[in-house]
Amino acid sequence: MKRVNNRCVQCGTQMKSSVENYRYDESGLDGVTLEDITIHRCPNCGESEATIPRTAQLLRALAESTAKKKARLTPKEIRFLRTFLGYSSADFARKLGVSLPTVSRWEREDAPLGMKSTAEKLLRIMVLADEAMRSYQLEEMASEEPASTPVRLHATRVGWAA
Repeated sequence: MKRVNNRCVQCGTQMKSSVENYRYDESGLDGVTLEDITIHRCPNCGESEATIPRTAQLLRALAESTAKKKARLTPKEIRFLRTFLGYSSADFARKLGVSLPTVSRWEREDAPLGMKSTAEKLLRIMVLADEAMRSYQLEEMASEEPASTPVRLHATRVGWAA
């Protein structure tokens, strides 16, 4: 989003801008840091906002990175991939041939079991289907326990890259 004026939406004071790393909590994923992001801060009230370029490409990069990881998908990652694909919980349940409570259980942080490997592989394939298929070693994906692996993406590279 490009700012028309550089004034704080809360108090109207002139915002100060800097380029820095930004923890992208809005993604819903843990450990996502965007590098070289313009941050606008109000010196008066402390309000801040980030200018995140090429959001569609960023979300695609995050989805592909998540779908290609070797460790099992976490509940937050399952929810992120489902919403990236544009499915409501009910639509996703129908698409995968499971019940709505099953999808809810997959996405709950306190649920110990997660997705069965077949459903998880199908979700990964759904995300990667837009990309020219290469050898993704699907049998290796989701073979390890969930791990919180930090993700760092660089904004100044062409189209968001890890």
